[in-house]
Amino acid sequence: MTAEQINGIFGIKEAYQLHDALEGILFDRQKRELTFEKFLSLESDTEHDWFTDYFQSSQSDRKQMMQDYTPDGICRLVSMLVPDRYETVFDCCSGIGGLTIPLIRKGTTLYCQELSENSLMLLLFNLSIRGAEGYVGNGNCLTNEFKTVYRLTKRGRFSDIERVLCMDDFRADVVVSNPPYSQAFQECEQFKDDARFRYYGLPPKSKADYAFVLHGLHHLKDGGTAVFILPHGVLFRGQGEAAIRKKLIEDNLLDAVIGLAGGQFMNTQIPVCIMVLKKNRDKEGTVFIDASKQFEKCGKVNRMTQQHLDKIVNAYRERKDVEKFCRVVDFSEMQNNDFNLNIPRYVDTSEEVEPVNLYDVLKEIVEIEKQEQKISRELAEMLQDLRGPDDYESQKTVLIDQLQEPDSTLSDMLRDVLEYLEREKENLKKTHIISLMDACKFERSRKGKTYKAGAITIQVSATRGQMSFIESDGKVEPKDGVFEVTDKNIYPKYLYYVMRLAMPHFLERFQTGLNINPEIFKMMRLKVHTDQNTQKTIADILDKFEMLDSTEDQATERLKDVKKYHLENMFC
Repeated sequence: MTAEQINGIFGIKEAYQLHDALEGILFDRQKRELTFEKFLSLESDTEHDWFTDYFQSSQSDRKQMMQDYTPDGICRLVSMLVPDRYETVFDCCSGIGGLTIPLIRKGTTLYCQELSENSLMLLLFNLSIRGAEGYVGNGNCLTNEFKTVYRLTKRGRFSDIERVLCMDDFRADVVVSNPPYSQAFQECEQFKDDARFRYYGLPPKSKADYAFVLHGLHHLKDGGTAVFILPHGVLFRGQGEAAIRKKLIEDNLLDAVIGLAGGQFMNTQIPVCIMVLKKNRDKEGTVFIDASKQFEKCGKVNRMTQQHLDKIVNAYRERKDVEKFCRVVDFSEMQNNDFNLNIPRYVDTSEEVEPVNLYDVLKEIVEIEKQEQKISRELAEMLQDLRGPDDYESQKTVLIDQLQEPDSTLSDMLRDVLEYLEREKENLKKTHIISLMDACKFERSRKGKTYKAGAITIQVSATRGQMSFIESDGKVEPKDGVFEVTDKNIYPKYLYYVMRLAMPHFLERFQTGLNINPEIFKMMRLKVHTDQNTQKTIADILDKFEMLDSTEDQATERLKDVKKYHLENMFC
């Protein structure tokens, strides 16, 4: 339905009038049922929320309440992840009911909590028109303070709505929630003895994500299933969140972690993850699913089709490893990762790089340079016969000399490398795997400290892993980390080149934000040559290529300028 049709049925001109209009309709049975009939004459499919786009674009409060209403595809995915049989459902942070609606069944009791009064009236509308039964609390679920509680009782096709004094303590078979992401919970210290947080501890004041999780778990029955839609930060952030995450895993509650594609919400590109938690589950291990590529582009947003949903749900239910998509990870592996749940640590979706035959590539470069030198000499001969103005003639000789005697540094170097590769091919095969932190010690750079030549620096703050090698004793940038090689069998400059080659792929898997947590370097394994003479030769070769890159670029730019001058002047 269009916004115009919705506003017309409610008898309003602007979206801001919606709350008052609904309040006047919902508590008058005759008006309510008449309005319901008008809606159902236009839209008879009650399996999903009709108002998500309408409400997100005109009513949501992203600044204060972090409201992002759950897209239909994610709502359907959540409904497919819960068990087939249940009697009670709890949705904290219900919004307008997107997650709750697919779970409405005959005989099911719903418990919904929602802070926004604007959302609340449309939530009541969505539940009542579908004949749902249960309770809706308007208030703050984190502080357990509710202004008003409503009870819905089915009467005929629809539900009556009445105000009641309170929502009794309850336990649900299914808990679903898409809470506001990383919302502040400044008063959390007041709840350190609250039954919801006493065992697991309090989350940080600045991020309430795990407060919502623990609130939902408190209301989950033994044997029940909880499905939370959350930002990826909950998988790897430290401090209080790390302690909570550790206990959840140790208590065998974590059933699945599913990473979804970004761009599915109307007003944010943020990619989200799904955590599935089960009480008293009978399975070991956790299913990790990387579903970040399961979407199709639909205008400005990404959407999951039924095919995508089926693939995710089948992987969750079958609990079998599928390369580059899902893995079942046991407790010990998560423990070895310090209970960091960042999905790329467990499901590697990187594409294999096509192997390069270095010998063939170098031969090809040498041949290309030979052709370039031949063409340069031919051009020099042609220029000998051209005549131009006096100021041109004086410069022509410079270009002819450069063309007749082109620099052969690259060819000579490549020939030397080719000879080395051929001569030492057996030694080059002798490699082994080392742990980076067995070969080095690492520290965050210290102000005023002088680091010795041979150390390797890496930018760790707001970084993509930029690295450099300390050629002589000196100080380093304050946002860098410093590796000092301690293994006497490793030539430092060689290790620098190996790390620089491996670092982008490593950070793609293990970096969890703009900053690098140095703890991840414990996970880094590198293949190195066993012979130190081989290491030194390789480092020397790569040093020469580094210098050649710079000088070749400068020479090329100078030659371009000279050629441009001649092209502009030779026919004038």
